[in-house]
Amino acid sequence: MKKSVDILGLPVISISEGLELGTAKSLVINPAQGAVAALVIDDGKWYLGAKLLPFTAIAGLGESAITVESASNVVPVSGAPDLEKLLAAGVAVIGAKVLTKTGRIQGKVTEIAVDAAGKIVTCEIEEADGSIAHIPTQRVFTFAKDVVIVADGDAPATPAAAKPAEAPAAAAPSAAAPAPAADDDSAKKFDDKQRKYLLGKKANRRIETDNGVVVVEQGGEITEEVLQKAKLAGKFVELSMSI
Repeated sequence: MKKSVDILGLPVISISEGLELGTAKSLVINPAQGAVAALVIDDGKWYLGAKLLPFTAIAGLGESAITVESASNVVPVSGAPDLEKLLAAGVAVIGAKVLTKTGRIQGKVTEIAVDAAGKIVTCEIEEADGSIAHIPTQRVFTFAKDVVIVADGDAPATPAAAKPAEAPAAAAPSAAAPAPAADDDSAKKFDDKQRKYLLGKKANRRIETDNGVVVVEQGGEITEEVLQKAKLAGKFVELSMSI
């Protein structure tokens, strides 16, 4: 596996010509496939337009260089319309907020790791308390421009996995009784962590209730009062996504 930090900045070398074609500047993400579709190549000639290297055209991804068979593997954006659409979509993953399916902000993506085919294997995230966690892509529902939606807990992001196995009709209710208390305690701890993460942050846009009451102005500080207003108005997730 390779992290983005291990890829970006590497020179791209053509094997047949022995030429350096530029350096890897950024990643082009295919959100539907959860993979790196191409690399944006900086060849020092931006006045001629951006260049792309499809990930499938990479012959070798080493510690010191990226190799390709030929200089023709690096193409102008205009010559790769499918990749151009992905580039325009601007899904970077890194920097996106991580939101659970139930609407909890879990943190922010700080790094990704990909396999030899470009498939994103894990997302490294910074949680609200500053700790670092790793989320496998099996838990990811959606890669979007500003947010990554993941399954709660450690469950894979599949409908079958999300549904608990049906218990026999005669199962004793007392056996499952402790679970809700544990879940409630876990949820409370997560809410506290999320609240601490938001407090003191600035809203990047104005948020209103459905009937026009202002929850927070653009640039306003997130306070306990703002959090309470947002929760009561059902705008907590929107607020979390707007800092």
